[in-house]
Amino acid sequence: MNSDNKIEDEINVDKAKENVESYLFNNFEDVKSVEIKDIYIDPMGGIAVDGTVNGHAKYTAGIESDLRVSNMAVGDDFPNRKEECKERRCD
Repeated sequence: MNSDNKIEDEINVDKAKENVESYLFNNFEDVKSVEIKDIYIDPMGGIAVDGTVNGHAKYTAGIESDLRVSNMAVGDDFPNRKEECKERRCD
């Protein structure tokens, strides 16, 4: 947690983590584990979560003010999106 950004005062960190984990398990194939490395305020003022899945595949999730995942940037070796979740969000 980056205390310089005082994110713990601005959001419910546990709820944000829970939502990111749920999003990753529900929307991507073969996700066995989710690790959250950092939650911070990005340069544009939004909330971002950095971490890995399956111990190595990196991601950054953008979080809405309601703590739901709004967007996702993933590394090259990230699991594929589930077919049924390519055109709609799977929650």
